[in-house]
Amino acid sequence: MLADFHTLPDSSRIWLYASEKALTTDQQNHILTYIAEHLKGWNAHKVPLTAGVTILENHFIVIALDENKNGASGCSIDTLQKTIQELEKDLSIALMNRLNVFCKIGEIIKVIPSFKLGFIANEDTLFYDLTIQRKEELSNYLKPIKDGWAKSYL
Repeated sequence: MLADFHTLPDSSRIWLYASEKALTTDQQNHILTYIAEHLKGWNAHKVPLTAGVTILENHFIVIALDENKNGASGCSIDTLQKTIQELEKDLSIALMNRLNVFCKIGEIIKVIPSFKLGFIANEDTLFYDLTIQRKEELSNYLKPIKDGWAKSYL
């Protein structure tokens, strides 16, 4: 069941997908519509899931699931991944490359391959922690590299 992302509880489970390039308005509209259609019928073992979607900073697609009502199953997560893969093909973009680190340098979001991070960034460089799992964590998903998982690449 599709819900307004912003009204879902802060405890909602989230999935984050990141585009290497800033998404255009047309791409964002297509993504939001496509994922919303999926979420309208999203279920786990034939029980509807209550979820919403938003896009942050023109790069980050966030899907939130209210697990207070019903949790996702392996099969339901697989259908979500398939939807994201279909969007990647439709728009010729990468959304699931977990080898990239998204850093904020000045006002620009720069995508750095993890193996090059130590050559470009330092421990105080801000990065987007895409490993967070709860909506409430979005308030601090931009943090210094020294405070997150990416510090091992410096």
